[in-house]
Amino acid sequence: MKEHLKEHLKECLRNYFIIVTGINLAVFILGMIFKPDQKLGYDAFLYPIIYGALTSIPNLLMVEKKEPTVRQTIFREIIGVILISAILLTTMFGGMKITGELIAISCGIVLSVICITLMVNAVSWILDSKKAESLTNDLVAFQNKING
Repeated sequence: MKEHLKEHLKECLRNYFIIVTGINLAVFILGMIFKPDQKLGYDAFLYPIIYGALTSIPNLLMVEKKEPTVRQTIFREIIGVILISAILLTTMFGGMKITGELIAISCGIVLSVICITLMVNAVSWILDSKKAESLTNDLVAFQNKING
């Protein structure tokens, strides 16, 4: 169990950095679309780090004791996107008057959350596949060494 938790924390940390990179790209794209003339101060560099930490909370809390099925994984990702979107929209716009521009920006944020989630899953799959291939090659080499 301890090793499983350690692996989960390593995965969450890896995903955190992928998420922060995705948030930086999303802020750039959404900023260029909705507020291209806005200038940001140095404090703007903190927001992706903070939002990355906030959006990592659901993944930290969803520890699996056994390997989930594909259906469970998809359901978990959908719930994750909903939770992350709710956290971000509440944090960013909580208490603000709802306007057409705010709705458009909110839709852009939700779309960004979906894209970042897909990006995190794709990068994780690529890294996990490379790790699995390496372990398989090591196992084959070990078997050849024993048998031959």
